[in-house]
Amino acid sequence: MPKGTIKTRFRAHYKKVILVLVILIILIPAGFWVYVQLRTYSAQADYLQKIKTDPEVAIIESNNYFLLKPAQIDPEKMPLVYYPGGLVAPEAYLYKMGRVALELQKTVYVIRAPFNAAIFDIEAAGRIIESYDLGQAWVGGHSLGGITACRFTENNPEKVYGLFLFGSYCDRDLGTFEGPVVSLMGTEDKIINRDNYEAAKDNLPPGVEIIEVEGLNHSDFGNYGLQGGDGRSSLDNDQIIALITSLFQ
Repeated sequence: MPKGTIKTRFRAHYKKVILVLVILIILIPAGFWVYVQLRTYSAQADYLQKIKTDPEVAIIESNNYFLLKPAQIDPEKMPLVYYPGGLVAPEAYLYKMGRVALELQKTVYVIRAPFNAAIFDIEAAGRIIESYDLGQAWVGGHSLGGITACRFTENNPEKVYGLFLFGSYCDRDLGTFEGPVVSLMGTEDKIINRDNYEAAKDNLPPGVEIIEVEGLNHSDFGNYGLQGGDGRSSLDNDQIIALITSLFQ
């Protein structure tokens, strides 16, 4: 076969391979994005509307977070940085955490993570703390968000005043962390892996406050409806808000 023919065929084959690779590079992220959108739990519209129209709480939206700013702020109160649960829209946390911000008279930052999975942006809390010159903040989150907060704390203990875990656990050893740590868990939480949760208690410092609440489920920390497979809650929004608020008094 003439050399020119071989080269021509090789070039044609090479171009096809490149074309296929380009198509895959485009389609795989796009397909993953569609999958995430279909699987993500959205905020319940009525509760989102309530907090958005509350004149006592301003919601400042950024590309990477929501800032919940009450009309009255106590400068002595440490702000909160909140990592949402996996595949839960950050807007689903605005109602409860907006009410908490109002009750505590402190600012709350709810992170907007890539693909609604906080684990993809562990350092998000650090950027907020640095951007607003906070020095330190309470850092924590719900479910996968709590795991992410633990990893951030492991890497940046000097930026974390205290750590809070909602329906979550630490997969990193924080035994030497000196700030306050609070873990809030519900008896009706059917989503969390209980074996991992129990085993991970050894990763928390000796002074940790572990609170297990009768009737609280995994979905109760946001307003996105009942997560598939979760237990039935016996608590209402006001009770849950009061419970969360009490942790930071």
